[in-house]
Amino acid sequence: MNTPLSIITAIHNGLPMNRLFWKALTENTQTPFELIIVDNHSTDGSGQFFRALEEETRGQKHEVVYLPNSKNQSYPRSQIQGMEAARYEVLCFLNNDIWMPQGWEKPFVEALQADSRLILSPSGQEAQPTQLFSTNLKRRWKNILSLSKVWAFLLHKTEEERLWKSLSWMYGDLKNFVSPTPNDQEWMPGIKGDSVIFHRELSKIIGSPWDLRIQAADWHLYLTAASYHEKDPSFPLPRVLLKSYIHHFGRYSARQTYEPLEDRESFKTIEEIWDPETVKRLWWGFHLPQE
Repeated sequence: MNTPLSIITAIHNGLPMNRLFWKALTENTQTPFELIIVDNHSTDGSGQFFRALEEETRGQKHEVVYLPNSKNQSYPRSQIQGMEAARYEVLCFLNNDIWMPQGWEKPFVEALQADSRLILSPSGQEAQPTQLFSTNLKRRWKNILSLSKVWAFLLHKTEEERLWKSLSWMYGDLKNFVSPTPNDQEWMPGIKGDSVIFHRELSKIIGSPWDLRIQAADWHLYLTAASYHEKDPSFPLPRVLLKSYIHHFGRYSARQTYEPLEDRESFKTIEEIWDPETVKRLWWGFHLPQE
């Protein structure tokens, strides 16, 4: 029997991206799920889009739960709100600016069935076995975004059509997707903030996975788990599963404009919570999180 997923996604506008995300999620997820949308004051029709889906999908295999907010709240606060509403044990914290291939969720469900303490992410442009692989993918995506902008302008295409065209130029036939990540090993230490997946049981070990003090809560989560691993090597480091790949539209999303975060004045930096030597010792990536 399939283990249902609780997918938690915070949004603030981005209707073309939200439509693409929903289409990819429903077409490519084989496991039953609830999609909990934490809407941080969208004003572009995204709220109406997901509210309508909530009505349409109630009781179905792929179901939407819509949670509207009156202000644009932080990443960790949104994740906690979604987590509190979640009904299932496997929690998938996914950005709305991603695309996933067919059966993306299977490796994560299998890994968590083997060890419920794991914190998991897929590979992607930002999470590769070497910096060279990562740099090449990010450079390719940057170039494709520039070309697709011209393509959309000349042919009078919608923004959603542009996004799908960019994906097909990046990866070819999406229905027969081939991951660009070398997978001669199963996993590497790491975390990819656009897709973080763990079991509800994790909270019983490390407390709340999401710290309200820091907007970069995924980095903080990695360091927290790594500190547990340092004290007890049997506790697993967060893992990037190299046989799984999820595309992040990150560079595209970074160019959008957003309403200021409600609680931005209270945020702390990585250095205010973790001393620099600890960060250097525990961090997994090619660049330290404060760089």
